[in-house]
Amino acid sequence: MPSRRQFLVRAGGALLAAAWPLTGGAGGRSVTVLGAGLAGLHAARLLERQGCSVTVLEARQRIGGRVRTLDELPGAPEAGANIFGPNYGRAVGAARELGVPLTASPRDAETGLILDGRIVDRAGWPDSPLNTLPPALREITPDRLAGALLRGNPLQTSTHWRAPAAQQWDVSAAAFFRERGLDDTALAWIDANNSYGNRLGDTSLLALYRVGESIGRAITMARGAGLPSLHVATGNLRLPEAMADSLAGPVRLGERVMRIRQSATETIVHCENGAEHRADAVICTLPATAVRRLHFEPGLPEEPAGAFRQVRYHKITQAHLLAAEPFWDKAGRPASWWTDGPLGRVFAWPAANEAGSRNLTVWINGDDCDHYAGMEEEEAAAAILSEFERVIPDARGTVSVGRVVRWAEEPFSEGAWAIWRPGEITAGMPSRLAAAHGRVSFAGEHTAVSYSGMEGAMESAERAVLETLRRLA
Repeated sequence: MPSRRQFLVRAGGALLAAAWPLTGGAGGRSVTVLGAGLAGLHAARLLERQGCSVTVLEARQRIGGRVRTLDELPGAPEAGANIFGPNYGRAVGAARELGVPLTASPRDAETGLILDGRIVDRAGWPDSPLNTLPPALREITPDRLAGALLRGNPLQTSTHWRAPAAQQWDVSAAAFFRERGLDDTALAWIDANNSYGNRLGDTSLLALYRVGESIGRAITMARGAGLPSLHVATGNLRLPEAMADSLAGPVRLGERVMRIRQSATETIVHCENGAEHRADAVICTLPATAVRRLHFEPGLPEEPAGAFRQVRYHKITQAHLLAAEPFWDKAGRPASWWTDGPLGRVFAWPAANEAGSRNLTVWINGDDCDHYAGMEEEEAAAAILSEFERVIPDARGTVSVGRVVRWAEEPFSEGAWAIWRPGEITAGMPSRLAAAHGRVSFAGEHTAVSYSGMEGAMESAERAVLETLRRLA
């Protein structure tokens, strides 16, 4: 018989917080929440349920944080969080509670391969002159190479990556793959589309195992319980919007926090626009890149301050393309592609949007984003489209660029998500980022233990809320 937690995850029912015992003693107390992404909004809703008065501050002129739907484009493609995994019990539960309709996420049946600027036939890959893999690996195509070599994941649970026994894997992923017989060419294939480090040599193997364990849990649930990955049909931004609408008061947009003062009895948050917000406690859900620009009085201890200075975020550049017609069908080719070049990966949304066009997303990872850094959006769009038409000539004359999104240049996050370099997990960086500072607690996906992404953000909020309620009780 499944546990209550398993039931909530599988059913995506009520928020986990609904099953919490009332903490008591927090009614009438006030909390300032920094950030209106999923972590901040989840924290605010939980605090209000416990009788707290909550003020949510957001520096942007929109809510959602790194959940960002491009509503201005036909089809409203996602520039931020894309998928609700079948094991995302908190996110799915919040959507169902708030009446945000979820639907199964479609996926193309086939992804094409482009290596060295040339389209590669999967069936002929083992004998391709481009194949530099050792004999035992020659059957594995480049897009599946990392996954194949990471099989036999030694992590047994969602928290095992933080255990002392796991420190042996907190080493360079590039060194691990090289020990399996990969040459520089093959390493570059993995590096081209590594989503968990800006360079493979600076990526912790343990971080890859952590992500793999989470994906494995999702796959197990999908197969065992028949639960698909999900998305909001009208855009994933509808979830944080509904969460914000459920709060007692509006989120205060355009309030960029500059300084946090605290005494033995209160906190005072100072914003760039001159506003001051006094409360009994603060929950800070800002990305670590934003936290390190804050001034704390009294200052953060050296260990957490050093962690905030050191942590890095993953670079992502996206070009959201609009195809006037399904040119891939005419050519008899896939709509989605994996490349080892400057395009990274191309994801296609199979159905036409309401404007009759189809959404394609070029997804570029890591240091490959540097090529487009500093360009005006029009220049970056032209460069990406030129490369797209060069390697996929069937697209010429049928595709336009709707928007280029460069997360590394987004001023309030400076990247998509926190990444762990070799040795940083062993050094305790994730724990230091989550350590409370007096009346200030920290949350956000960079502080999560069991999950990453949207679910990790909401998981971290629950920990921070519990810390705060215990402090105020």
